Amino acid sequence: MYDSIIIGAGLAGLTAAEELASAGHSVVVLEARARVGGRLENAELSNGQVVELGGQWVGEGHEELRSLLSSQGLELVDSTDGDVVVKARGRVSHVTSLSEPSAHSLSPFELADLGQGLLRFRRLADRVANNKGWAAANATWLNQSLSQWTASNVRTEAGRGYITNLFRQAFGVSANDTPLFNGLAKANAGVDLESLVAVNGGLKQQRVKGGVAQVTRNLAEPLGDDLKLSSPVRSVHSDDDGVTVTTTDGTQYQGRSVIVTVPPRLLKDMTFEPALPAERLEMADKVPAGNVIKAYLVYDSPWWRTSGASGQMGADEGAVRVIFDTSDDETGKGILMGFFEGAEASGYGKLSIGLRQRAFEEVVESAFGKAPSSPIEYLDRDWLAEPYTGGCHGAHFAPSLWTTTGPILAEPLGRVLFAGAEYASSFNGYMEGALRAAARAAQEVLDLL
Repeated sequence: MYDSIIIGAGLAGLTAAEELASAGHSVVVLEARARVGGRLENAELSNGQVVELGGQWVGEGHEELRSLLSSQGLELVDSTDGDVVVKARGRVSHVTSLSEPSAHSLSPFELADLGQGLLRFRRLADRVANNKGWAAANATWLNQSLSQWTASNVRTEAGRGYITNLFRQAFGVSANDTPLFNGLAKANAGVDLESLVAVNGGLKQQRVKGGVAQVTRNLAEPLGDDLKLSSPVRSVHSDDDGVTVTTTDGTQYQGRSVIVTVPPRLLKDMTFEPALPAERLEMADKVPAGNVIKAYLVYDSPWWRTSGASGQMGADEGAVRVIFDTSDDETGKGILMGFFEGAEASGYGKLSIGLRQRAFEEVVESAFGKAPSSPIEYLDRDWLAEPYTGGCHGAHFAPSLWTTTGPILAEPLGRVLFAGAEYASSFNGYMEGALRAAARAAQEVLDLL
């Protein structure tokens, strides 16, 4: 009998296994796929260069992830400097890099303050656009300057400095001389400021050289025969004495506990005895996974840099609305990564890979100009089509849903415990959240034992 059976060999499952094994406890990890990593997946281009088909960004405050990367000797790579291309209402503009002041240099408290300020600004812009009566009644208040509004709504000096610079760079206006109403109108006419900050690398600035999926491969290696690939789980039976987990081929595993790390919606694909509480299944239904196709275009060189562009783009329409430069300077190849998301992902997922490539090329050339030559390679991953993932990036929590009912997803049910990015109380949906949820679940196992 194992001390713990872990369902899923993604970042959370393998981290929990490593923590329990390090504490001297026996574990077995059951993975439905023929590989480890879950939503972390590396792929190789024809020249052997690695690209990441799944999660990749390491942001500020991701302390557990950074510590893990450091312990494995993995190196972080910064995003490319240069202008950000913004496409809004059919117009293309270049925004100078927002590196002064830099969101990357903000403390976690300052970064949270900036995020709250941007959220307030977006909500106010929506209110002005959707409630003309309210806007007319508050015309005098809306005539205050952007700098006055910023002073009242952004608490930290660094946060105020960043958002003031953002107004200047994105809107082309002085915060001291521009009425709040005009700034809100500009926000409603183009890409929202939160997206611009994210695209510009302020919140998601670094990636792992060689791909973050190296982390899960390194975690899996010590498990040896205690890692069972191609072993989808069919049922989980638990009682006061222990748990029995049965895979689809009928193999049974006995344990004192089980940690389930599959995304919430996939819980319905397994049978639990006793059954999961109705509110748990209802909550799982309310958090559908995102619909994303992650795609790469590979060129002979990063030709967009010759015009001063960073290769980063944000748009309010089109097949691909976010693009990043993920070129590897060692090979000299130019690599652009983009996302087909939502309705676009649903539509393009039904088309051939050649048509998706052409759609991506058209977006690239509309943003950066005519490419000097055709791409030499294209590849993508449709995560909605992955049966053991059911979508990416992570589960979508509607506003206030996590704070009101989300925590019930992670509550232990006797000897059945839960971990993963969607079960995290902080950094929910991120790799950092998966690590923190894994540490919590591992401690819950230790408490049971």
